[in-house]
Amino acid sequence: EFAQLVYYHACPREDDPSCAFYKRHSDYIDGDRHRVQGVRIYTIFMYLNDVPAGGGTRFTDLSPPVTFQPEKGKAILWPSVLADEPNTIDPRTHHEALPVLAGEKFGANFWIHMHDFRTAHHTGCTMG
Repeated sequence: EFAQLVYYHACPREDDPSCAFYKRHSDYIDGDRHRVQGVRIYTIFMYLNDVPAGGGTRFTDLSPPVTFQPEKGKAILWPSVLADEPNTIDPRTHHEALPVLAGEKFGANFWIHMHDFRTAHHTGCTMG
Protein backbone atom coordinates (compact mmCIF):
# COMPACT_ATOMS: atom_id res chain seq x y z
CA GLU A 1 0.00 0.00 0.00
CA PHE A 2 1.17 3.54 -0.57
CA ALA A 3 2.77 5.39 2.33
CA GLN A 4 0.54 7.66 4.38
CA LEU A 5 2.08 10.75 5.95
CA VAL A 6 0.39 11.93 9.15
CA TYR A 7 0.52 15.16 11.14
CA TYR A 8 -0.70 15.77 14.67
CA HIS A 9 -0.71 19.20 16.34
CA ALA A 10 -0.48 19.81 20.07
CA CYS A 11 -3.69 19.81 22.10
CA PRO A 12 -4.52 22.53 24.61
CA ARG A 13 -5.54 19.64 26.91
CA GLU A 14 -6.03 15.91 26.40
CA ASP A 15 -9.83 15.97 26.21
CA ASP A 16 -10.07 18.99 23.89
CA PRO A 17 -12.14 18.27 20.73
CA SER A 18 -9.42 19.85 18.55
CA CYS A 19 -6.98 17.07 19.44
CA ALA A 20 -5.81 14.99 16.48
CA PHE A 21 -5.29 11.35 17.41
CA TYR A 22 -6.61 7.88 16.69
CA LYS A 23 -8.52 5.92 19.29
CA ARG A 24 -7.99 2.17 19.77
CA HIS A 25 -8.13 0.33 16.44
CA SER A 26 -6.50 -2.38 14.35
CA ASP A 27 -4.92 -1.94 10.92
CA TYR A 28 -6.49 -5.24 9.84
CA ILE A 29 -9.37 -4.72 7.37
CA ASP A 30 -11.63 -7.76 7.23
CA GLY A 31 -13.07 -6.73 3.85
CA ASP A 32 -9.62 -7.09 2.26
CA ARG A 33 -9.72 -10.89 2.74
CA HIS A 34 -11.57 -11.23 -0.57
CA ARG A 35 -9.65 -8.58 -2.48
CA VAL A 36 -6.72 -9.22 -4.81
CA GLN A 37 -4.15 -7.66 -2.45
CA GLY A 38 -5.36 -9.59 0.61
CA VAL A 39 -5.31 -8.27 4.15
CA ARG A 40 -2.70 -6.02 5.71
CA ILE A 41 -0.27 -8.38 7.40
CA TYR A 42 2.26 -5.87 8.77
CA THR A 43 2.36 -2.21 9.71
CA ILE A 44 5.48 -0.10 9.89
CA PHE A 45 5.12 3.28 11.57
CA MET A 46 8.05 5.70 11.43
CA TYR A 47 8.41 8.80 13.59
CA LEU A 48 9.77 11.69 11.53
CA ASN A 49 10.51 14.07 14.43
CA ASP A 50 11.01 14.21 18.18
CA VAL A 51 7.90 15.14 20.18
CA PRO A 52 8.47 17.01 23.46
CA ALA A 53 5.40 15.56 25.23
CA GLY A 54 2.72 13.00 24.39
CA GLY A 55 2.12 11.59 20.92
CA GLY A 56 3.05 8.00 21.74
CA THR A 57 1.70 4.86 20.13
CA ARG A 58 0.08 2.63 22.75
CA PHE A 59 -0.69 -1.05 22.22
CA THR A 60 -3.76 -1.27 24.40
CA ASP A 61 -4.37 -5.02 24.50
CA LEU A 62 -0.93 -6.16 25.62
CA SER A 63 -0.61 -7.02 29.28
CA PRO A 64 0.53 -4.59 30.46
CA PRO A 65 -0.13 -2.06 27.66
CA VAL A 66 3.05 -0.86 25.91
CA THR A 67 3.65 2.72 24.70
CA PHE A 68 6.35 3.81 22.25
CA GLN A 69 7.36 7.46 22.53
CA PRO A 70 8.09 9.36 19.30
CA GLU A 71 11.78 9.80 18.47
CA LYS A 72 13.01 10.97 15.08
CA GLY A 73 14.04 7.98 12.97
CA LYS A 74 12.48 5.36 15.26
CA ALA A 75 10.18 2.85 13.57
CA ILE A 76 7.78 0.27 14.96
CA LEU A 77 6.89 -2.93 13.09
CA TRP A 78 3.96 -5.11 14.13
CA PRO A 79 1.78 -7.82 12.62
CA SER A 80 -1.93 -7.36 12.03
CA VAL A 81 -2.59 -11.10 11.66
CA LEU A 82 -1.74 -14.35 13.41
CA ALA A 83 1.38 -16.09 12.07
CA ASP A 84 -0.34 -19.47 11.65
CA GLU A 85 -3.65 -17.97 10.40
CA PRO A 86 -2.71 -15.05 8.11
CA ASN A 87 -6.34 -14.12 7.35
CA THR A 88 -7.18 -13.79 11.05
CA ILE A 89 -6.72 -10.59 13.02
CA ASP A 90 -4.14 -10.61 15.81
CA PRO A 91 -6.17 -9.07 18.66
CA ARG A 92 -3.02 -8.19 20.60
CA THR A 93 -2.06 -5.45 18.14
CA HIS A 94 -4.92 -3.04 18.73
CA HIS A 95 -3.30 0.34 19.22
CA GLU A 96 -3.96 4.05 19.54
CA ALA A 97 -2.16 7.31 18.80
CA LEU A 98 -2.01 9.31 22.00
CA PRO A 99 -2.59 13.09 21.88
CA VAL A 100 0.42 15.35 21.33
CA LEU A 101 0.68 17.55 24.42
CA ALA A 102 3.58 19.78 23.28
CA GLY A 103 5.07 20.44 19.85
CA GLU A 104 3.86 18.49 16.84
CA LYS A 105 4.19 14.99 15.45
CA PHE A 106 5.01 13.90 11.91
CA GLY A 107 4.92 10.23 10.99
CA ALA A 108 4.64 7.78 8.11
CA ASN A 109 2.52 4.64 7.90
CA PHE A 110 3.49 1.76 5.64
CA TRP A 111 1.12 -1.20 5.29
CA ILE A 112 2.24 -4.50 3.83
CA HIS A 113 -0.47 -6.68 2.32
CA MET A 114 -0.50 -10.43 1.90
CA HIS A 115 -0.25 -10.01 -1.89
CA ASP A 116 0.97 -7.32 -4.27
CA PHE A 117 -1.07 -4.15 -3.61
CA ARG A 118 0.55 -1.81 -6.13
CA THR A 119 -0.06 -3.91 -9.25
CA ALA A 120 -3.66 -4.53 -8.19
CA HIS A 121 -4.13 -0.81 -7.51
CA HIS A 122 -2.51 0.17 -10.82
CA THR A 123 -4.94 -2.04 -12.75
CA GLY A 124 -7.95 -0.92 -10.66
CA CYS A 125 -8.40 -4.28 -8.96
CA THR A 126 -8.17 -3.34 -5.26
CA MET A 127 -11.92 -3.21 -4.74
CA GLY A 128 -12.75 -6.87 -5.21
